[in-house]
Amino acid sequence: MELSIAGKTSDYIQSVKHRLEEFAEFCSYRCNLNDINIYINECRKIYSPESVRKRVIDVRRLMKKLNAPFADSIKIPKLPKRRKAVIKIRDIRNLIKEVEKLDYESIRLRTKAAILLAATSGLRSEEMYELTLDDIDIDDRIINIRAEVAKDYEERITFFSKEAQEALIEYLENYKLKTDRLFAESNIRRAFEKLNTNLRMKHMRKFFSQQSDRLGMPTSVKKLLMGHSLGGDVDLNHYDFQDEEELKKIYDRYWRDFRILGP
Repeated sequence: MELSIAGKTSDYIQSVKHRLEEFAEFCSYRCNLNDINIYINECRKIYSPESVRKRVIDVRRLMKKLNAPFADSIKIPKLPKRRKAVIKIRDIRNLIKEVEKLDYESIRLRTKAAILLAATSGLRSEEMYELTLDDIDIDDRIINIRAEVAKDYEERITFFSKEAQEALIEYLENYKLKTDRLFAESNIRRAFEKLNTNLRMKHMRKFFSQQSDRLGMPTSVKKLLMGHSLGGDVDLNHYDFQDEEELKKIYDRYWRDFRILGP
């Protein structure tokens, strides 16, 4: 309930519930600090460092909620620092080639549209999963990110390329939506699980950031489109704000005709 009030998605809440049920069954619904340490060590044998960290965070949050005297002794493990990934056009192109191998046309069209939309707009994956038709002006290639969906709870706009527009129209013309959301998280995750790739939807935002730099887009505009925190940037906060029309002109200068798959 608290996670729901905090604005977390239903898919995220369900994943937390699943992890806590796993923990509860492991400990037979009773535990002390030693039991938790055993559980964490067992998780390290099975899961990635990131997955272990998520489980520790969930367990620690639960113990704090239950006022367990040892809750503060449960330390959140640090993630190993890895070399930052560089995502290039060929990587996205190869990803979409994998998508084309999927069995069902509806899944292929949806996943391709999601990838191109995210890769040319800078959306966070969580924002992508909450998109509805009402959030998108397909003709003008504008996305309105609602405040309640955005990570910083600030409404903003961003745009997408003509190539993404074509993929989105093809998807909507050939598939009847069953929910309000264009790209439900569960659908996209299942599709990616079938692909021979290490990329995930979150990497599309990284590609947008890196490719914007390669194309020469001003960093200030990139930050506005991606919804980066502007807390320490006095110029962007107070002086360099651009309206929708100006932002779109700048975006189109670099991204409108940019193609990942070629002509």
